[in-house]
Amino acid sequence: MQAVLDSLPNQIVTSTQWRRDYSRFDNGVDTPRNITNGRAVRVAYVDQMANNFQMTFGQFDSSADSLAHFERMKGIREGIEDENSIEDFPIPHVLGRGLYGSVALFAVDEFFLEVLMERAPGTSANPTESIARRALAILEAARSG
Repeated sequence: MQAVLDSLPNQIVTSTQWRRDYSRFDNGVDTPRNITNGRAVRVAYVDQMANNFQMTFGQFDSSADSLAHFERMKGIREGIEDENSIEDFPIPHVLGRGLYGSVALFAVDEFFLEVLMERAPGTSANPTESIARRALAILEAARSG
């Protein structure tokens, strides 16, 4: 997980500029409590309009554990719309959108990844897919580095 943290940029540019929100969690990083059979980190970003998103990267003891957590989170997140719908995304993945935001979930071998946008759809362009691509690239760089 340290390699993932080291790979995270301080700024991500989509249709807006997102800067790393070090104040949201102690030391800028949260440790999700719902991951008990692996390691995980959660980081937050904020844009100029105070919209937020967070990325959670988890590394489990096995790919079966990662997939089980993916399925658990898929059940928790409401409004899942598209499952395995983007050709160049790893399978399995889901994209969802609800009243208060949108989410992208991935299980990649023993890794789990979640991108959670905390805002109402329609307030501006939805960058979830673009940020998910960036998060997948960060995970891949950390795995190969």
